[in-house]
Amino acid sequence: MTASVTHLYTYPIKSTIGNSSTSASVMQRGLQYDRQWGVFDKDGVAVTGRKFQDLLRVGTQVSDGNLRISLDGEPVFNVAVAPASSEELPARVFSGNTHGIPLQKEIDSWFSDLLQHECRLLHMPAAITRPVLAKHAGQEGDAMNYADQCPILLVSEASMDDLNGKLDEAIDHRHFRPNIVISGNAAFAEDTWKHIRVGDCTFMINQSCERCVFTTINPDSRLKHPRQEPLRTLLTYRRNAKGGPIFGVHMTARDLGMIRVGDKVEVLA
Repeated sequence: MTASVTHLYTYPIKSTIGNSSTSASVMQRGLQYDRQWGVFDKDGVAVTGRKFQDLLRVGTQVSDGNLRISLDGEPVFNVAVAPASSEELPARVFSGNTHGIPLQKEIDSWFSDLLQHECRLLHMPAAITRPVLAKHAGQEGDAMNYADQCPILLVSEASMDDLNGKLDEAIDHRHFRPNIVISGNAAFAEDTWKHIRVGDCTFMINQSCERCVFTTINPDSRLKHPRQEPLRTLLTYRRNAKGGPIFGVHMTARDLGMIRVGDKVEVLA
């Protein structure tokens, strides 16, 4: 059976609600606009949904050169994609040090009030380069926005079915915050791939994705699972060499272009 794309998602502001679409432009740093903005605390450390679940109330849309921010579906801000400021502030996403451009003090205050934590919204323009680290199989020239380790995350419905067969209560792929969801492959076959073609694009598989507590947070209710699922079950049969729970694969684009729901997934190596 041939695998194909079933869902595409972007998260313009890191850790906020994912946007589902039928097509996406694949750029050097991942899907267009994906995690191009991030919320950071006063020390420049990324503020994420792992600790601040109210970020999952925040929606985003990028169109006509503007970033639109909403809360619980109600519009709040509409600002230019390219900030007027040229001020670069330090930013850190786990072990990756980088920078970002602040947007507006009003937006910073709004996020600080929402999360009850002093923070600011930063944008990563093309002029700022954040490399994919060698320890995550990054090669010279590989870069990303504010994603954790690599530009693109792929998961498969077959792997979801395998996991759900071991859970008391099924979850869906949104718990894993993927960019690309596929179906038609064997469960966890994606772990063995090195290079794939989807639509106009080719991708290198960097590594299996080690999962964190964010996967235990229901994307709709924003509540943590009382028994730490699916991490608890993944740890029983899906571990990397360090013992961490894994699900899905990180990728870096090689040939850029468009991908669409329905595109076939061709395994090149």
